Amino acid sequence: MKDSLIQKLDHLGDRYEEIGHLMSDPDVMSDQDKFRNLGKEYAELEPVVKAYAAYRTAQDDLEEAELLLKDEDPDMREMGQEEFKNAKAELERLDQELQVLLLPKDPNDSRNVILEIRAGTGGDEAAIFSGDLYRMYSRYAERAGWRVEIMSQNEGEHGGYKEIITRVSGTDVFSQ
Repeated sequence: MKDSLIQKLDHLGDRYEEIGHLMSDPDVMSDQDKFRNLGKEYAELEPVVKAYAAYRTAQDDLEEAELLLKDEDPDMREMGQEEFKNAKAELERLDQELQVLLLPKDPNDSRNVILEIRAGTGGDEAAIFSGDLYRMYSRYAERAGWRVEIMSQNEGEHGGYKEIITRVSGTDVFSQ
């Protein structure tokens, strides 16, 4: 991993700790807007900081495995080879995970969405399909812990919907 990336991760870890201390400050707790913004930033930094901590642990494991590889005992060297292989694989996995976590986030990712489903040409069959599509999306939202609120609906004659408009609200709905 590049030194500039490590410096950035160290800085993010420092900021994470700083926010943790700020959130326990009574002055910040009394200002709800500031507390909410700090809580949001804290929640965004948490996965990055945890992945970086796991990365540092894997680096330490790799160094220990390298020491075992230099041991005179063949059993210890064999065990060192296995640990070296596992630590190397874990480091590569965590490196990829950190690369993804550090990608800039779209400012709209945390917003809610309006979902509109309209039956196309095809009459009753299109309305039935749009009903199936609505049920699929609503079940997906339910599993993700989101709330689906029907704003407008126009039901088909034989089931389904000619048109249904819903509001899906929750955490990171737009990003999904």
